[in-house]
Amino acid sequence: MKLKQLKNWIQSHPDNVPHCFVMAHAGGAQYVVEVEVKHQLEPLKDDKNDEVMHFDSVEQVSDKLRSVGVKKATLRLLDPYDEFGPADPSCKEDMVITL
Repeated sequence: MKLKQLKNWIQSHPDNVPHCFVMAHAGGAQYVVEVEVKHQLEPLKDDKNDEVMHFDSVEQVSDKLRSVGVKKATLRLLDPYDEFGPADPSCKEDMVITL
């Protein structure tokens, strides 16, 4: 989903803001925002070049999402290498954050 699409969605339906996930990979240095659309996650893309947007800090994510009207998101830490976790290879931790 492009940033402009998200902004238009929120402006036209301010009471129905889509759920946003801030994805962080364990050991990774960047964050990616994914928007839940019809029970599926779509990465947030740049309006100009249609590439997935990457952020260097949660503060950058917060600034960008607040600018389009998102007030909270779920920070999701993905750790595919967790040897001591459940058998599910996609081990993850979620935390709701206020932007």
